[in-house]
Amino acid sequence: MDQTIRRMMHIDLPQGQSAFLWGPRKTGKTTYLKTAFPDSLMYDSLQTDLFLELAKRPFLLREQLLAADPRRKMDDL
Repeated sequence: MDQTIRRMMHIDLPQGQSAFLWGPRKTGKTTYLKTAFPDSLMYDSLQTDLFLELAKRPFLLREQLLAADPRRKMDDL
C-alpha cells in the first residue's frame, strides 16, 4: 500500500538558484523534490555511476547545466 504523506515543508527557491536537501534516507526527499520542482535538473549522488563520472570529470556538471539553460554564462556557475 503506497501512501504519499503531504509535507508541511515548502521551499521557495529563487529562479536560477540551486540547493542541497539533506536528511535521513527514506523520508521522502526525492518524492518532495520531484513534486515541488518537476522541471528541475536533479543529480542523485547515490547513483554510483553518476557519482564516479562526476568525480572523475567534474566539468561535466557545468557542461550539463549550461546545456540545460544556454542563457547562463560560465561565470554564473
